[in-house]
Formats: sequence, structure tokens, C-alpha cells
Amino acid sequence: MDPEVQSGRTSPVAEAAVETEAETVVIQVPADADYLPIIRSASAHVATKVGCTLSEVADLRLAVDEACGLLLRHTIRDRQSLTGAGDLVCRFVLDEVALRVVLSRQARNAAPPQSDEFGWTILSALVDDILWRVDGPTVHVEILKRRTGGK
Repeated sequence: MDPEVQSGRTSPVAEAAVETEAETVVIQVPADADYLPIIRSASAHVATKVGCTLSEVADLRLAVDEACGLLLRHTIRDRQSLTGAGDLVCRFVLDEVALRVVLSRQARNAAPPQSDEFGWTILSALVDDILWRVDGPTVHVEILKRRTGGK
């Protein structure tokens, strides 16, 4: 899966979510690697809550960690922005068949990862779909993980 920069369109990851009542969990932390363990831990707890297998939990935790790292490495925070505007926001959307994770950050500059970059390759192997998307000043990394062993 190549990193694809999209603007103003609905992503394939978002379209894959079933039109049912979905639960959403949102976490916002400073865009600093020291806070990534909070998001990693939350991803494991959310995946466990929805009945993912141990293997799926481990894959998702690693995928979310790598996606956060890519987002931090490939964006530059606008120092002129309001307090909190450059924070890392993680949105978990849980439905009956999949767990969608949308990581986002406002940035003044962003460069999509290369398709052969190690982090992108790892991420692509761990999830069912991934998308790098720029929407105005906000950069998103969207992950879709379909559940096979869930409830």
C-alpha cells in the first residue's frame, strides 16, 4: 500500500466502516514521543475490549505506535498555532467488524512517507488498510484492522 495524500475526499478506510452504531474513543496528547506509551496502551485496551485475539492486539499496538512515529517524523508543528493545535489526536472507532484508528496532527509542513520506507512497510504488514491523508492544516494517518477473532 502506497502512502497516498488525499485532500477533501472520504478515505477508503472510513468507507470500510459499517453503517452501524459505532463507539468512539478519543485521546489527545502532546506531539512528543514521551507520550506515545499512553496511545500504545490505549490501543491494546480498546482492541481487547472489542474482542481481538492476542495476536491482533499485539499487531494493532505495534501498528499504532509505528503510525504515531511516522506522523511525528513527517510533520513539522507550526509554532505560531494555538496551544494544543499541534497535539497528537488518536480516535478509535469501534464497530461490529473492524477497529478504525485515526491519528491526526495539525502541522505547517508534512511530507508523506515513501512506500519503501521501513516504518510504512511494517505498518502495511500489520493492518488491513492504511492511508496518509492531508486535510488543510491537519495530517491524518488512518488504520483499519478487521477483527477475525472478535465478539
